[in-house]
Amino acid sequence: MDNAVDVKRLLELRDKLDSRIKELQEELNLLNEIKSVIDGIIKSQSIVPATELVSRPQDLGKLVETREIRSRVGNELLGTVEVYENGVSIKPIKPFNKDNTAFRRFFRDKILEGFKQEDDKLVKDGQLRREEAFNYEIKLDGDNVVSMVIKNYRSDERLREIIRAARWMLERVLKEEGSEQ
Repeated sequence: MDNAVDVKRLLELRDKLDSRIKELQEELNLLNEIKSVIDGIIKSQSIVPATELVSRPQDLGKLVETREIRSRVGNELLGTVEVYENGVSIKPIKPFNKDNTAFRRFFRDKILEGFKQEDDKLVKDGQLRREEAFNYEIKLDGDNVVSMVIKNYRSDERLREIIRAARWMLERVLKEEGSEQ
């Protein structure tokens, strides 16, 4: 008879446990729903549209000059370069996919990351302050690059190399993406 009482008690405990699990699951679902609503509100209030980001490069100082990037063959307009006291903003004439090989492997990984790594080493060695080091930001609209903001390029030679590399990359990117359409 003791076995029957134990089983009966265990069944009652299991039912109470199932009931409590169901309550907690409902509470968890409600909390996740509230969190999702809050995240949506935060996202809609705090994310700046890409067009707004493109129009106001941060912390670059006074605009020094604006240049056009044109293709070597055909003199086709590829983009614009705004040179500031403390940086440069490069805007392609047409947004392109961030995963494009010419952009990702050549311009971002080789050119921009190369300069960044050079300056990071100087910072590590105490020869350059962190806030003076080369840095960049790729502005996206979805998966498309709408501009590249480069801070602290620090020399005319680097600026020329960045613009040359941007021209080469934009010629490839716009040609590839133009032929896909």
